[in-house]
Amino acid sequence: MAESRASDSLSVLLLERCLFQNTYRRLGDTAVRRIITLLKATIAIPLVFHTCPIVAAAEHKEVDPIGGDANAAPSNPNNLEPIPAYDSTGYNQAVFRSLLGEEPGELWMVGKPSFSPEYAVILRHEVKYSDHPADEHVKADKWVIEFAGAKKQIWRWKDLGGGRMKVDIQITKEVTRNRAEVTREFAQTICKAWEAVLKQTRYSDADYHGHDGETYQFCYFNLFGEVWTPQDGIPKMITELGHMLGDLAKADHEAREDLVTECVTLAKKITIKAGKLKQGSEHQSPAGGESK
Repeated sequence: MAESRASDSLSVLLLERCLFQNTYRRLGDTAVRRIITLLKATIAIPLVFHTCPIVAAAEHKEVDPIGGDANAAPSNPNNLEPIPAYDSTGYNQAVFRSLLGEEPGELWMVGKPSFSPEYAVILRHEVKYSDHPADEHVKADKWVIEFAGAKKQIWRWKDLGGGRMKVDIQITKEVTRNRAEVTREFAQTICKAWEAVLKQTRYSDADYHGHDGETYQFCYFNLFGEVWTPQDGIPKMITELGHMLGDLAKADHEAREDLVTECVTLAKKITIKAGKLKQGSEHQSPAGGESK
């Protein structure tokens, strides 16, 4: 019993130390709650959110009325960043193979939230030819927006007992799929937006990543890029377009017309803004000054 109380006191002490070091401001409220949930499962004393000082502090964030939250992570860059080539856990491949399968489509956006199942939005060009080997006649040619959502989170942990955990990532076939056929013109407009944004992909000087949030990955043919929890700029716009395309795939026929119009409008804005960003970078010399 004495050991239990000592363990409880140590846990509370760690929470208080976390508070005084302002760790809650770096982790964010969601991560703090996650830590407390884990602690509640391992210590004897109850931890109530309303009486726990660390949560109270996390919920009471100091915001500068002029400059915003002084403790917030830096704003995302106005471009996507390269997707890391090294995948030590196999997570990226598991998500890709689960959601996109053998035929990844013309373009896609993959969403990987911290605390909910992964999903993907895919533009597919489906062509069927005549069954006769000597006849190359096209029997069917259509463009389709598809939303693929995993039923359970692919990133998961396995309890080994004794307080030990390990990452347990597996490819899953438990995926919900919704599809909506679109016109060639619509598909081409979306492709132009994806291409314009992905051609601006580059590494950023500042590290804006946080602890939770959501990672979005994009692809158009052999162009790839990603962004973490975009707050503004072109990355925010392309992410919103991806979500709108997902809504289009899931919508009934009556609601699709308005969604198509909204998607086209946003896609054209993205293409224009990405084009201006490219022109601006071309007028800068490698050292950052004006080119001659």
